[in-house]
Amino acid sequence: MTIKEIEELSGMTRANIRFYEAEGLLTPARNSNGYRNYTEKDLEQLMRIRLLRSLHLSLEDIRQANSGEKELSDVLLNHLRDLKAEQSSLARCQAVCEQMCLDHVSFDTFDAHGYLDLLQVPPQDLPEELAEDTVPKVTAPWHRFFARDIDFILYSLIWSAFLTFVLDININAEQPMSHRLFMPTLILSAVGAILVQNAAVLFFEPLLLKYTGTTPGKFLFGIRVTTFNGERLTYRAGLRRTWDVLRRGYGFFIPIYWLVRLYKSYRACKNEETLSWEEDSALHLKTERLPLGILAWLSATLLSLVLEYVMCQNAAIPPNRGELTAGEFCENFNDTQRFFGVERQLNLPPSISSGILAVPDSALYLKENGNWMKVPGHPYIVQNGVYAPLPALQFTEKDGAVTAVSFSYSIENKNTTISSYGELMGLAAVSYVCAQEDYSLLPDVPEKLFNRIRERGDYFEDFHFTEAGVTVECDFEFEGYELTDDAFDSMMLRPTYGENAQFSVEFSMKTN
Repeated sequence: MTIKEIEELSGMTRANIRFYEAEGLLTPARNSNGYRNYTEKDLEQLMRIRLLRSLHLSLEDIRQANSGEKELSDVLLNHLRDLKAEQSSLARCQAVCEQMCLDHVSFDTFDAHGYLDLLQVPPQDLPEELAEDTVPKVTAPWHRFFARDIDFILYSLIWSAFLTFVLDININAEQPMSHRLFMPTLILSAVGAILVQNAAVLFFEPLLLKYTGTTPGKFLFGIRVTTFNGERLTYRAGLRRTWDVLRRGYGFFIPIYWLVRLYKSYRACKNEETLSWEEDSALHLKTERLPLGILAWLSATLLSLVLEYVMCQNAAIPPNRGELTAGEFCENFNDTQRFFGVERQLNLPPSISSGILAVPDSALYLKENGNWMKVPGHPYIVQNGVYAPLPALQFTEKDGAVTAVSFSYSIENKNTTISSYGELMGLAAVSYVCAQEDYSLLPDVPEKLFNRIRERGDYFEDFHFTEAGVTVECDFEFEGYELTDDAFDSMMLRPTYGENAQFSVEFSMKTN
């Protein structure tokens, strides 16, 4: 029979039953799934315990009679003597009370040293001793929620570090849906995030409970998880407990449903009900740790945001640093273009070069010699003079090391639209400036450097600055063009009908 059935038949609470199991007075069998299976013999044992406790026998007396150390008849005889002695004492107390009433004593004048209040317990109520024989129940739902949230933050940081440093994925960018980036897109999707979060909890928590009896979040809030006899959980018990937490407590983080499960668990915890994952474990709480836990949660939340951002920006630093050859710069550029998710021809507006649904984006990458190449498996959009071409990068070298990178383009009196070169210049700057030995994440992280240049370039505005010993500058000159906005918030210059259209751009990066 189940725990609920034996509760109803024995008239005892679940806490009573768990207590007597922990005391070794009850040893139910277990099914193959690990859950207890109570028998009629277990029910009879509980009824015997209830009777003897109702007779006010101590647990020690019951334990000795159960183990055979003493005969039950001897235990009852000794207890009977104690009851008679107590009865005699009560009779004396009654006599003293009666006398005090007859004497009309007042509180500040009578010379007495004791008073006994006789309590009559209705037959249907459990005796006081039975109510005390329970494993202490720890509710504290908010302690437990924020403790677990700290654990989730730590698991998330570990996963973010894996994505940024191992898979080289920009976790702060929206990855395009192309076949080449299908796995990163899946990993960063809502479904992927749910799967990873569940997997991380199932991997780490049972190990932590087995070897430490707690987790980082639980430790900071003063929470420890043990068996009913105070021992650490086995790995299997910890895994079963964690599985039930995810299933019944968080609904596997499925949107909306997890809020329902969380609320129901909160209500059950507040009502001091035994949650499903508490069947084989006991919680121990040190309430004095609450201020430390709250401070730790606030710190962990803030720190996680900072660390994820720093990790992402650190991963954006190009792979080749120091003095670069032309081939190493091109490798940096291609890596930076993938990291920032710029999967399109850089001289075309996004509305033309971006992929649609399962169709990959068009994109060009740099060969080792600096020429642009088509990515295998990706389309290439022929421009036919409608848009300005993608200018070739020029390298200035000294002793095999690149000392300057530049490009230029000019056109006059042609019906050619000039799309923004902002992303091209931003990617080139990150690939070169962030590769310098003198470069550090402060004051300009790679993302900030990229966005600053792209925004100026998108609006065809001149800029000039020096970073990490590299002077970066761009000069635009144009007339007879109208600055318009593309459907994807991309700016472009369109020739104005009937006017003399002239355009030129000079971009360069030089080491000082």
